[in-house]
Amino acid sequence: MKYKFNNIGIAGVAGCGKNVLGDIIVKLLERMNLPCREFSIAKNLKGEAAPVSRSLYGIDSLNCSREEKEVIRPLLVAHGLIKRNLSRGRHWVDLLTNELDPDKINIITDIRFDKYEKDEVYWLKNEVNGLLIHVSRYDEIGGKRIFLPPVNETERENNPKVKRKADFILNWKTEKDPTKRIISTQKLLRWVKKLYV
Repeated sequence: MKYKFNNIGIAGVAGCGKNVLGDIIVKLLERMNLPCREFSIAKNLKGEAAPVSRSLYGIDSLNCSREEKEVIRPLLVAHGLIKRNLSRGRHWVDLLTNELDPDKINIITDIRFDKYEKDEVYWLKNEVNGLLIHVSRYDEIGGKRIFLPPVNETERENNPKVKRKADFILNWKTEKDPTKRIISTQKLLRWVKKLYV
């Protein structure tokens, strides 16, 4: 089936809720009887790094806790950046392109880079017919929004560039209650629904 946009990319710093938002969007599309599937650029990265991570640190990068992921994050970032630099940003998106389902709406939960001419944002918007949602999570402290900061220099450098190219920006408050999380995305969900009605 041909859709106006076959792919939805989600961007934001680590821990901001990209996967949670991806799950919410998948549930919306499923309620609309639209076929969809969730993907991650980092899955292939974690797969390539898994043998080294298991051997050296006893952590399976494909199946680890958030705490374990923080331990091996420098390894994942270094491997990802080396492959990106060698390919001018193409290695991971070229792998994922072959996995995308042209008959479904693909939700890609980790668009992170807009450094090279044909990097992840370019790939999403110009090569695979996608749109980009940027999400930022905050806590309210003393009446002020304190946003979750980037976890490393790579995020600090790239997140603002990606955010500037977003088709929709979602700032959502940290919520433990799943119902409140969904309520806080209503404007975004209405926007997504209009794209596919």
